[in-house]
Amino acid sequence: MLLQIKNLKVGYRNIEVVRGVELNIDKGECVGLIGESGCGKTTVGLSVTKLIPERIGMTSGEILFEDKNILKLNPEELRNIRGKKISYVFQEPFSSLNPVFTVYEQIREMLEKKNNIYIQIAEILKSVGLEKIIGRKNVYPHELSGGMQQRAMIGMAIASKPSLVILDEPTTALDVTIQRQILDLITGLKNKMNLSILFISHDLRIVFSIADKIGIMYAGKIVEYGTKEKIISSPSHPYTIGLIDSIPSFEHRKQLFNVIGGKAPLFSELPKGCKFYPRCRFRIKECLKKEPELKDISADHFSRCILTSEIAARRLPKQNRSI
Repeated sequence: MLLQIKNLKVGYRNIEVVRGVELNIDKGECVGLIGESGCGKTTVGLSVTKLIPERIGMTSGEILFEDKNILKLNPEELRNIRGKKISYVFQEPFSSLNPVFTVYEQIREMLEKKNNIYIQIAEILKSVGLEKIIGRKNVYPHELSGGMQQRAMIGMAIASKPSLVILDEPTTALDVTIQRQILDLITGLKNKMNLSILFISHDLRIVFSIADKIGIMYAGKIVEYGTKEKIISSPSHPYTIGLIDSIPSFEHRKQLFNVIGGKAPLFSELPKGCKFYPRCRFRIKECLKKEPELKDISADHFSRCILTSEIAARRLPKQNRSI
């Protein structure tokens, strides 16, 4: 196993926003992490490379990368992993690229071997579909479109030939056509380089198109986890069902959406028992007694709900939307 996250907890100012996350990523595997804004998924991604300063966030648990606990590494050991063995692609490429350095200079910084450096940069630019700027050493980030900037960020991420790439909402600011191109690029690089990927997003369709396994996050915990096929064919947590039912479908265009009512709770005001209880259409009084554990419901499929079997029986045909 390349990456193992065990009982990860992260708190900001004594408020816990990641509340015991467990997640595994194998070599060459893409795991998608889905949830509403503010559910803690980006905090999980930042924790993997220990990018949350200790002065603002308290972290506990274990993050084992190649059997080393990242949370216990000293700064020098972290530098040998960040940007080398683990790369991070942030949500807004323009905010992440340095505006005062050229694209060539920023890719060069990521390269370990400085021999034949321009040949290496040309190969990277070609691999991410930026053939148009090969040889243009004075191109700055602001001269590129949003899609090209994201390609440049991905090029920087793979320059050191990492084992794991964390992609945090990499297609959010892009139009649909460019999104598809970026997803195809990521899939191609994954297969070519045997990359492991943690893909963070709130868009189910995007994650379903690229991930091998999917974790659904709500209120700082994973509420359902499994292979893509099982999440699509037999979602077993009310939150997952609500997310899938909210996806527009041509087949069901004349039917009402079974949308999720209400809004996600504040971490400072989490309800008792199941945290999804106030918004759940399957809820019963027993759900208020305690928060359910993440339990096996079939091979490679887990759910944090006491009504898994009842939910499967009660789902209506119109809820089985195609993705």
